[in-house]
Amino acid sequence: MSSSGSAHAARRWWPLLLPLSFLLHIGEEWWGGFAVWTERALGMGVSTDRFIVLNGIGWPLFAVLTVVAVRRPSWWWFVTTFATLVVVNAVLHALASLATWTYSPGLITALCLYLPVGGFALLDGSRRRPRATFGWAVLLGVAIHAAVTAIALW
Repeated sequence: MSSSGSAHAARRWWPLLLPLSFLLHIGEEWWGGFAVWTERALGMGVSTDRFIVLNGIGWPLFAVLTVVAVRRPSWWWFVTTFATLVVVNAVLHALASLATWTYSPGLITALCLYLPVGGFALLDGSRRRPRATFGWAVLLGVAIHAAVTAIALW
């Protein structure tokens, strides 16, 4: 493949950094004890079973939808939705750590991966998508995060 072909492939497939970041984030939350931390720091816990089920459904679903978005331009809005979800998650990890003065498991991947990758994806989406498409994709990302949080904590 020529260098211009490699550059085109990189431009096309970079959104796969989102599910990769998600997978690393799940690992940090799991081995960092996120379920225990939520109970201690927030007074409401995410059960281990719920953590496994939500992420066991969420990661493969988001990975497949990201591949669909890369392969089908009409689905590119999903990259914006996924990016919004990870940026919201990163901000909430940072705020929770600041509010409790503790390490919120997931904070490192949130700050080092979610913010730059998700931020780039949001910037890209804001430049390449019609305003209405970008706007509803962002709102969908916020709504998905809110729904998953509600399911996880209740």
